[in-house]
Amino acid sequence: MKAPCQALVLEDDPEQLERVAAVIRQAGLEPILTRSPSQALTKLHYYHPVLAVVDLDMSLAPSGPRSVDDLLQYLHERCGGCCVLVYSVGAEHIGERKRVESVHPLALFVSKQDGPEVLVDRIRRTIGVRYGDLSVRRGLVFHEPSGEVYGHHVGVSLLMGAALGQEVVLNDSEAKAARRMRTWLARVGSGVQILDYGRRHYALHLAEDGG
Repeated sequence: MKAPCQALVLEDDPEQLERVAAVIRQAGLEPILTRSPSQALTKLHYYHPVLAVVDLDMSLAPSGPRSVDDLLQYLHERCGGCCVLVYSVGAEHIGERKRVESVHPLALFVSKQDGPEVLVDRIRRTIGVRYGDLSVRRGLVFHEPSGEVYGHHVGVSLLMGAALGQEVVLNDSEAKAARRMRTWLARVGSGVQILDYGRRHYALHLAEDGG
C-alpha cells in the first residue's frame, strides 16, 4: 500500500497542535506539524500536502520573518493541489473571512469555537470524497468497480477539487502525475476523465455527461 497523503498543520499552541495532528491521523493522512509560518513555508519546499489546516493567531509562535498571510499566498499561488482549511477563533468573523479570502480566495473555514468534533467532520468530508466511480479512502484514490488504487497525491487533490467544483493548479511534476493518472483511468475503465484547461489547470469530468 502506498504511503498516505500529507496534511500541513500550522498551530502555534503545542497542545492544540497535537490535537489537530490526532484528527489528521484519524482521517488517514500524515500530519506535517509546524508552529510558525516560517516553519510551514520551509516544509512546503520538501512536502506536497493535499490539505493545510491553518490557525490565524500566531501569538505563541516562535519568532520568524514570515506571516500567516505569506503562507496563505504561497499556498494559493504555488500549491494549487492543496485544500486550505482555516481553523481559528477568528474564522467565525465575516471581516476576518473576507481578509483571508483576499489572500486565498478558495480557503475554507472552521471556527475553533465549534470544537474539535466539527473539525474532524469537516476534514473527513473534505478528504473522504467520491466522484463518479472513484473515491478517496485513507488518503488514496480507489476505482470502486475494480478495486484498483492510484497512490499519488495528485489524484486526491483532483478528487477534492471535483467535490468542491474547483479546477486544480498543478506544478510541472504534478502535471506529469496527472497524465499518468489519465492513463490509469483508461486502463481500469473508469468513467472519469482528466481535462487539461491549459496553464496547468486541471479538473475531473464525468465522461457520460458529454462535452
